Amino acid sequence: MSALDGFYAAWNSARETFGVGTPAGGARFDASATLRQLGAQVAAAAPGSHWSGSAATAYDRRNTEHRMVFDRLAELDRQLGAHVDRAAGAVANGRHNLDGVRQWVTDAAASVPPGRQRETVLTQIASRGLEQLSGVVRSANAELNTIAESLKGLKSEYDALTSKESPAPPGEDEPAGDEAGADKTDMSSGDIEAIDRANRERLAEMLHEYQQLPDGQVKTDRLADIAAIQDALKVPDSHLVYLEKPDDPSQMIPAATSVGDPFTADHVSVSVPGVSSTTRGAIEGMTREAADLRQEAAAVAARVGESTNLATVAWVGYQPPPSLTSAEVLTDDLAQAGAPKLTSFLQNLDSASHNPDQTTALFAHSYGSLTSGIALQDGASAYVENAVMYGSPGFQASSTADLGMRDDNFWVMSAPDDPINPVGALAPLHGWGSNPNDVINEGDATPRYRFPHLETEAGSTPIPDYEYKTEAKGHSDYPRDAGERMTGYNLATILLDRPDLAVTETPIS
Repeated sequence: MSALDGFYAAWNSARETFGVGTPAGGARFDASATLRQLGAQVAAAAPGSHWSGSAATAYDRRNTEHRMVFDRLAELDRQLGAHVDRAAGAVANGRHNLDGVRQWVTDAAASVPPGRQRETVLTQIASRGLEQLSGVVRSANAELNTIAESLKGLKSEYDALTSKESPAPPGEDEPAGDEAGADKTDMSSGDIEAIDRANRERLAEMLHEYQQLPDGQVKTDRLADIAAIQDALKVPDSHLVYLEKPDDPSQMIPAATSVGDPFTADHVSVSVPGVSSTTRGAIEGMTREAADLRQEAAAVAARVGESTNLATVAWVGYQPPPSLTSAEVLTDDLAQAGAPKLTSFLQNLDSASHNPDQTTALFAHSYGSLTSGIALQDGASAYVENAVMYGSPGFQASSTADLGMRDDNFWVMSAPDDPINPVGALAPLHGWGSNPNDVINEGDATPRYRFPHLETEAGSTPIPDYEYKTEAKGHSDYPRDAGERMTGYNLATILLDRPDLAVTETPIS
């Protein structure tokens, strides 16, 4: 790949983060006019002179509170609309600036005459273009992050108004007894059959409840979540190990399936998905991939005399960005929100295990590696023996030590043609740590990856007479067809806590 090709690849990846189509304006989120009208109607319902007494006074006080809430909601909606307009402007401006950088590089390259120095000059132009590209992305991120912080402040005010309008009755601030945490799985028994049975019963109850919702996108999405979970449970030896009923039905249903028993297995893996991997869109495929990985790991284990008592978990327990073109991929907000949930799941899985010698491997794809990196730094490293990040845009670390891990138990997989690679190169600009594929060249020493890498290309394994493995291509092949690909083989060896059997990659291999 030439220097110009590298620039255009990085430009394309940067441009994808700004989305397609016309950015949504704030008008669609601003209902301030309607809210002010409702406030006026409430004010008109005051008791007046024809009703007096203590009841009228209490009613008037409550009526005034309602009117003030409508007025405040109207102002918050107005501010929300203004923030969305500002964000749309930042996106449009970023696109314009990106186009300007691309045009400058193209024009500059076209003006370079042929000759021995042409490639050198083109490299300099591409380098300058990358600097300008980084500046555009950095500026847009700063603007969007500022807007995001302002929106968080608005959310707090919205929440405060809701709390005032719906105060908890005395003595009901917290659920009591068996009701505490009733909307999420209790894994503490470590009894996979009982946990699976209880979760399936809860899923059936949720299905009945969501079927009563008014027709619309919320109902469609929640029923699709449930249907996907039901399809995932058709995979042989699968269990519904975790299920959570969201407080707000507009939110995705978090869930996790396991193939095998994760509470008694000798080796367990937990896979974390990336962009667009909602429950309805990912859990069935991830469960099938988990089954394939378990089968490959069992085949490897049988060859080398390791235990075949294995379990693979597909965790879809956080809300990922909906697409590569969504604004959420520019920030770590969803990763920050999902990381504590992942840490809690790993901790509960560890606490409920009946096998004191059990090992746990954490596997994370795409934006899920950012979520997992934050979780590892915040304590999840205490519950995993090994971790592999693949197709990563960054994981907020500049060394394995930052993650609470070591160079012998943390790895990266990166296919050469993965379109996320140029995005990973911009990780420092996002505040997402070092480029996952950063190469360190220390003097006369052999170049090495900052984070140890596992092979993604086709080849043989260290196991005598074991089948030849094919390559992984693009951004999504890593966990697919684990029995056929080099990436699947490598994940199997890490699941087995046998990194000595993995096929590693170096910058010159």
